[in-house]
Amino acid sequence: MTTVRQALGLAATQRLLAFAINLGTTMTIARLITPAESGIYSLAVGLVAIVQMFRDFGVGEYLVQAQELTEKTIRSAFGMSLLLAWTLGGLLLGAAIPAAHFYKEAVVADVVRILAINFFLVPFGYITHALLTREMRFGTMLIIQTSSALVGSIAAIALAWCGFGAIGLAWSLVAAMLANTLMLLAVRPASVAFRPDFSAWRKIGGFGLYKTSGMLLEQLARRTPDFALSRSLGFSASGLYSRANGLADTFGDFVVGTVYRVALPQFAKIKNEGAELGATYIETYRMFACIPLSFFSFMAIYAEPVINVLFGHQWLPAAPAMSLIAIAGLLSTPVMLAAPALTATGSIDKLFQAQLVANPVQILAISIAATFSIEAVALCMCGMSVLRVVLYHRQVKRAHNVALSAVLHALLPSLAVVAGALLSPVLFLEWARTHSLPALLTASAGGAMFVAGWLACLYTFRHPYRAEIGRMYRQLRTRRS
Repeated sequence: MTTVRQALGLAATQRLLAFAINLGTTMTIARLITPAESGIYSLAVGLVAIVQMFRDFGVGEYLVQAQELTEKTIRSAFGMSLLLAWTLGGLLLGAAIPAAHFYKEAVVADVVRILAINFFLVPFGYITHALLTREMRFGTMLIIQTSSALVGSIAAIALAWCGFGAIGLAWSLVAAMLANTLMLLAVRPASVAFRPDFSAWRKIGGFGLYKTSGMLLEQLARRTPDFALSRSLGFSASGLYSRANGLADTFGDFVVGTVYRVALPQFAKIKNEGAELGATYIETYRMFACIPLSFFSFMAIYAEPVINVLFGHQWLPAAPAMSLIAIAGLLSTPVMLAAPALTATGSIDKLFQAQLVANPVQILAISIAATFSIEAVALCMCGMSVLRVVLYHRQVKRAHNVALSAVLHALLPSLAVVAGALLSPVLFLEWARTHSLPALLTASAGGAMFVAGWLACLYTFRHPYRAEIGRMYRQLRTRRS
């Protein structure tokens, strides 16, 4: 049985590799496509992502948190997944042309049609993926997801190099999904039979209704900048915002996604054993909050040289928005575990209540801000992060009796580490600007100073994460000897 520590290590490794692959792919593609092509692709992906919420319908997460699984439950999950995915795939094919007409861009239709292919592939690997997560078999998933990410990356770069633009990026997602599905079929448990059954649809559907409704609102709110900016200021503005938000999104997926994937089955296990979740919830913040706080703090300050180095000078207008988006990420840290804590313990209705307020407000606010500038949209995200902390933690307190003051107190050691680590990079950045140092030198030297200061402060302030680093170092030395 995989321990929580091993699961975190494997999940983090998979996310780190995915982050590195995505970053390398993004850096390369940014030099091969135009902001307008990037905007078209982001728009189409946003449209498909919203439909995808209905496709998943919370089926996978139901299987992860269910106290007991039977063969009929698994077959019902497959039947619902197959029905929803194929139906929505067909609807996407039909909606492609109207979407292109609405945005007055014919390529949007082609990209949406291509992305719809994934809907016909995903049911054959989706249930296996959920069961692997429930069993915390993150080693197997590490191999599968890293391999499929490499397939998608190679396809994306090759097609962008050949001048296929947004269409090439869409085909790369299909290539990645095909590789992922084939590998999941190869490790499919005997309990996963491709014989649809709908006898347990009420139990799955009740959970899925809350989950899907909430995720639909989340995706609408998340994709509103693409939709609103494309409509109000054009595809170039949408592409710039997408680039400003891309690095934060990728890292957020890495860190929050890693913790979520492990926290969900672990929190569910605690619930199923009848124990209280509060202490584990607080301790997880105390241990891991230093990572997102560190990343977003550095990005907020070093946005301009980082964008210049990673993506090229044509994307520099996105730097101010990137700084503001990083600040929004900082502000949202106190609720990064709210979703898995509520989902895994059967409080999905409470999570939905928070989403039902936060997301419509965000959609409206961003739609208005998008008529002004991408910086206004990014500033709006900062305000929304504060609102989400209030709304989401209110539900966590109702479900698990965890005070916000306890969460903020758990963040103090991490905030001390970040503040100390930033001192020399901030001073160096001011000096670099006055002496007009190249962006590569500024970003690399500032990053090195930050990492060195971070490690020093980690040990100086006796942060809990230092013990984990020490343990990993001792394990590495033992293996080498």
